[in-house]
Amino acid sequence: MLHLVALALRRQVCGIRTLVTSVLSTAALLAGVSLPAGAQPQAMVAPAAAPAVAPAVPPASGRRVVAVLLPIDSQTFARAATHVRNGMTAAWSQSPGKGQTELRFIPIGDQPNDVVAAYNLALAGGAQVIVGPLIRDQATALANALAQSAPVTVPTIALNAADGATRLAPNLFLFGLSTEGEARQVARFALRNGHKRALVLTQPTVLSRRLQQAFIEAFSEGGGTIAAQHAVVTDPGAMNRMRATTANTGADMIFLAADLPAARTVRPFLDTQLPTYATSQLWSGPIDPNANLDLNGTRLLDMPWLLEPDHAAVMVFARSQPALPPENERLYALGIDAYRLAELAIDRGIQPGLSLDGVTGRITLERGNWLVREPVPAQVWQGQLVPGTDRR
Repeated sequence: MLHLVALALRRQVCGIRTLVTSVLSTAALLAGVSLPAGAQPQAMVAPAAAPAVAPAVPPASGRRVVAVLLPIDSQTFARAATHVRNGMTAAWSQSPGKGQTELRFIPIGDQPNDVVAAYNLALAGGAQVIVGPLIRDQATALANALAQSAPVTVPTIALNAADGATRLAPNLFLFGLSTEGEARQVARFALRNGHKRALVLTQPTVLSRRLQQAFIEAFSEGGGTIAAQHAVVTDPGAMNRMRATTANTGADMIFLAADLPAARTVRPFLDTQLPTYATSQLWSGPIDPNANLDLNGTRLLDMPWLLEPDHAAVMVFARSQPALPPENERLYALGIDAYRLAELAIDRGIQPGLSLDGVTGRITLERGNWLVREPVPAQVWQGQLVPGTDRR
């Protein structure tokens, strides 16, 4: 067991009340609330039309607890965390079991070590499943901590990848919007479509390089060849030189590891007859159909939440109001599926053979710990993103 539980065992002589008071004071600290000297901790106030925000006392008999660790206290990630929280609340509100389920949000900051204290807080509060963290560094920190602890008895669903974690503890599952995972899926998608030689264009950002590397690995493993690689450039003179450099590579496809503004700038300077692929990173920010016409035919993978609003698994849940930019809608959808997985973990456990028709895609359990989404093929057509790839 982790630090807080070990500390509680060492302090058994102080009684259960000491442990509970410590847990609640930690909750107040995580929420940025100062307790008056000598005051007894109180349950936190829930926001309007939402479940409880933080755990106070162990759950009432017969009630199920889903504890959620989100960086609500982070200046950088609070907005993203809020979209995930709203999606989880939307799924909870539609659940037949909501009357027996407490959805508790434990706000944390953005430092890797913040997550360990919050995880212990969730355990001490009687959580039957824990969702989070959302930040990659925190997912890595939690994975490393759990790998060194006693067996993990509470199913835990981290909402990001864990870098460098060579061994994941049983009962720790990874689920999220992995950029590398999506790039690998795009590579396999292109291979299924018969492509063998790829021209890869990359922006000078960490995210773009991750997409590039993941695509190249999966494409090569599947028997494809990287015909050439080139940096994404936006200067007119440099783009003309890029056109000349990439014209005779023998590529039969293009992979754009680029965001929307860069992609629509550079695409006309490439061979427009070559099928072009990208990840959902391409479809982020404000969408102007008239500005996106040069991307017509570009193929990517995205979630049913954005592409298939009439899908039976999608239309059940309330949409975000007002509508959000695509990247934030994806976070909202992530929250919906994270809650559904949490309920499944309580009801039946997360086991081999799992298959969930999610709003982020069909979710299956792979390699023991990875909850993998299968997104929907789509393409840009008339400046809009539409499902399917038969319009060209």
